Amino acid sequence: MNNLNIFVSSTCYDLSQIRADLSDFIVNNGHTPILSEYNNFPVNPQLNTIDNCIKNVNENADILLLIVGNRYGSIINSGKSITNTEFLTAKQKGVPIFVFIDKKTLAALGFWKENKDGNFEKFVDTTKIFEFIEDLRNNTQIWTFEFERAQDIIAILKIQLSYLFKESLKIRNIYENQIEDYFKYNLSNQALRILVEKSDFYEYRFFAQTLIDEMLKKEHFKNDFKYDLLFEPKNYIFESSEILNWVIGRMSSLTNIVTSINTLFNVALREFFNEPGKPSDLNGLYYVAKHYSQFYESFIKWKLDINSSFIDDEYKYLKKTLSKLADKVILDTWSFAFEVYDEINKLPERVLMGEKEFTLNLSFMMEFDANDLNNFYQDLSIFRVQMGLPPD
Repeated sequence: MNNLNIFVSSTCYDLSQIRADLSDFIVNNGHTPILSEYNNFPVNPQLNTIDNCIKNVNENADILLLIVGNRYGSIINSGKSITNTEFLTAKQKGVPIFVFIDKKTLAALGFWKENKDGNFEKFVDTTKIFEFIEDLRNNTQIWTFEFERAQDIIAILKIQLSYLFKESLKIRNIYENQIEDYFKYNLSNQALRILVEKSDFYEYRFFAQTLIDEMLKKEHFKNDFKYDLLFEPKNYIFESSEILNWVIGRMSSLTNIVTSINTLFNVALREFFNEPGKPSDLNGLYYVAKHYSQFYESFIKWKLDINSSFIDDEYKYLKKTLSKLADKVILDTWSFAFEVYDEINKLPERVLMGEKEFTLNLSFMMEFDANDLNNFYQDLSIFRVQMGLPPD
């Protein structure tokens, strides 16, 4: 059966009855409860308690119920409790999270905020639980509910799970009828979610997300560049007379890639975004994101091809300065993608802060490093003199 898995996260002993009542409620409603003290809790015997809990949240939790009582619980190596870690894992995973906080603990929280150096041992096991609650309520953008008994939690869950089910049906309808199959098979869950929700600036956020998704697919090439790996040579240049044509050809190839990526971002992207008030071309935006990452890959392959080429030791200085030309464009291409992502995702916050008019700078001009380019032309002149040719 494909039941909904609901993970109950809380300290166990002080909330044992509430956990038992919630387990019964979950079962009676046709779902599967995941509680660490029950025999059906999936356990990998090679992992410790903490890792098993995190693994279950990652792999099995469709929904997380976070129940905060008056105990923070055992603190692990990260400096956080197991419950806190389960919550952070679920948040990172992106599953729905319902947070319930004991009213008595909330009452004590008010006193703690007025006197943080006071003694609260008769209320909580550690004041870190107050810090946890403050973070939940102020920084996570997740709604929190108060409770006194398990029945309070159950009553709220009945309503909220119904809302969640209705919202899921709505999202399913949009996904099935409004999202192109091409996107369904190629986009990340984050990008698809942006298309489904269509919140403010969704077209910009869609582009930013697909850009980062495509760049992250190229991370192994980034490591090839970082560690300056060498592969089997594609070019074996035995005659010195062949070197000049090879260098000019490789320089021309790199220049073409630089020109193309500038055109992609400064011409094509602007057309695909369209003018204000008109829908953007989502396929075009994805096209730009995908090709941008492919150009990044091309820069690195170009450099690795240069470095791996066989050339007489006497002329390796020229190969070295030629290869160095790609370094700046490789680094700039990677960093600019993440700068675009950060700037676009700050747009909603800028609106909330009251900005009514602002510019979004998506212009991009890829250029070679001036010193690297100068060194290359100097070495090229030296080589030409060695070959008995004019220096330029």
